[in-house]
Amino acid sequence: MDKQRHILMIVSSFVMMLLMGSVYSYSIFRYHIEEYYQIGTFLSGIPYMISLFFYALSMMISGRFINPSRLRSFVFIGTLLISVGWLISALPTSFLVFTLAYGVFIGTGVGMVYGIPIYMAQKLYPKKSGLMTGIILLGFGMSPLLTAPIASALISQTSLHTTFLFFGILFVVIQLPLSYIFILKEYHEFQSLSKEPFTGEVMKPFKRVYAMFVIATTIGLMMIGLSYQIGVVNYGFEAREVTLSLSFFALMNGIARPIFGKLMDKYGFYFSVVCSLSLLVVASVIGLVNQGQHVYLYVISFGLFWFNLGAWLAIVPSTIKEFYGVKQYSRKYGIMFTAYGVGSLLGTSIAGMIIDVLASTVFLYVLILFFLCVSFYILHHIKKTQKK
Repeated sequence: MDKQRHILMIVSSFVMMLLMGSVYSYSIFRYHIEEYYQIGTFLSGIPYMISLFFYALSMMISGRFINPSRLRSFVFIGTLLISVGWLISALPTSFLVFTLAYGVFIGTGVGMVYGIPIYMAQKLYPKKSGLMTGIILLGFGMSPLLTAPIASALISQTSLHTTFLFFGILFVVIQLPLSYIFILKEYHEFQSLSKEPFTGEVMKPFKRVYAMFVIATTIGLMMIGLSYQIGVVNYGFEAREVTLSLSFFALMNGIARPIFGKLMDKYGFYFSVVCSLSLLVVASVIGLVNQGQHVYLYVISFGLFWFNLGAWLAIVPSTIKEFYGVKQYSRKYGIMFTAYGVGSLLGTSIAGMIIDVLASTVFLYVLILFFLCVSFYILHHIKKTQKK
């Protein structure tokens, strides 16, 4: 019976992540938002940036208060906030109101819900937490595989605001009852698990891991947010080709999570991070050399950027558990996840300014390579500290 409930939790969590990962489909909306509100690249990135920032901020705050008796209420309230955010976005109001709805409401709601399934995975699968976390997060990363084509089709057949209305109703119809069912079934089991003794070590390289997570999310969110625009506007590829590519990017982002979750379980932090940073170097060099000449190289380059953001979202939870243990996990992970918010602010701002002012992607790739050099330097010091 316990095994069946655990499977139900994994499946339910996956579906919820699949819905909430629609935040990664913002690049589909972005072009139409610019047209509707008559704004540039920098301003159109603000709702996305604020949404990711509040997503991280909400995770930090809620992480301090998560306990078995509050799990269902966190998911329920968070889902309501997401639904309200989409529904307000559907109203043809000002850009400021849209930014508040999409940025603050949806971002806060996603942050409240996101940490709950990961918290459960750490509790229920102590020896395979990396893999199980990766499987749950697979839904979040793969979401644009479904939501991007759906959003694109709805916009072309109806309108931008009708599409927002559709997503708002979707959360009310699916996620509200789904969250109630799986949280309720796990409640009593969590009461006993919450009493487990703390066995983790103090995490010595917290600040350095935090800095690397900021860099990884800055790069990943910057390139995810610009995927559609760079492909269509800067490189001149067909919109249909780029939209199909977004589905592939989502698949890459999704499969990275169980892959790197397994790598963390088996080989640990250092090996996993070296793999991720090396792949990012490859992606940057391909983008720098290609500059939109060949669509397949564009797909490979951006696919690797999406892949490695997913990788880091699997690396970080396992790293926190390794150093802190399960008992302090939710609080420490909430603090660490603020790096995601910092990365969203930096990535979206930098990308918007570079595209608007310099009108060239060359500077993006050069900047990313510089960030990666910094990450390799930090990683070297982490390994040196651990040896001591």
